[in-house]
Amino acid sequence: MDDGLPPAAQPAWEAYRAMEASKQRYFGLLQGLEHKAERGLRRTLAESVELQRLLAEHDRRVARFRDAVKALLVQDPTAHAALVQRLRLENEPLGRNGKPH
Repeated sequence: MDDGLPPAAQPAWEAYRAMEASKQRYFGLLQGLEHKAERGLRRTLAESVELQRLLAEHDRRVARFRDAVKALLVQDPTAHAALVQRLRLENEPLGRNGKPH
């Protein structure tokens, strides 16, 4: 993987990418359910269960990312700084309110 990060930062970067993917899956389903509700339809029990499953998975991935970043800071502060810079660049298109410019 050639993303410009030191090898020590790779586990935290991979955890970040997994966390972002789970967030997208959760919000994708949530958005679909909101559109369904706007049309006067109710979500099914299966949809509610899936939404909760996706949220739980995202919560686990957030915890893994948090733990990986904390471990990296202790293990290799230079790699941690590189990761923080990469995350800053990755999220730079987001405005202060979390929306793209």
